[in-house]
Amino acid sequence: MKNDFYFYQPIIVRYRDLDPQGHVNNAVYLTYLESARTAYYQAVGFWHPGAFPRTGMVVAHNHIDYLAPIFLGESVRVGLRTDEMGQKSLRMTFQIEKGDGTVAARGQSVMVAFDNSTDSTILIPADWREKITKFDKLEK
Repeated sequence: MKNDFYFYQPIIVRYRDLDPQGHVNNAVYLTYLESARTAYYQAVGFWHPGAFPRTGMVVAHNHIDYLAPIFLGESVRVGLRTDEMGQKSLRMTFQIEKGDGTVAARGQSVMVAFDNSTDSTILIPADWREKITKFDKLEK
């Protein structure tokens, strides 16, 4: 798995993210990923908050390896990229990094293009495909 990302989203660790052991709860890592995905979609230029009811992306699969704890006050960022696109889905690789460069978690997500108004999957629109390919420098 290559580790270069063209997109990073900074994350603010909140007190409410902590579990009784004093580190970020494992489920919150996925919330950090969700925030990064939304910002990624906006950075790539194919998703806008006002378009959400019509079309979007839904999570089909998440895989995450937890490698290091994150504590309150630490600087955190999520690197995210699309590695592969099918007809309706794309595979994204992510990495959650601490300010000192320590990788706290890494994994992959499969996202599916979805039309909320019809409650059904759709083909990845051509303009999304073009923008993602250009942004993440994918092979055509």
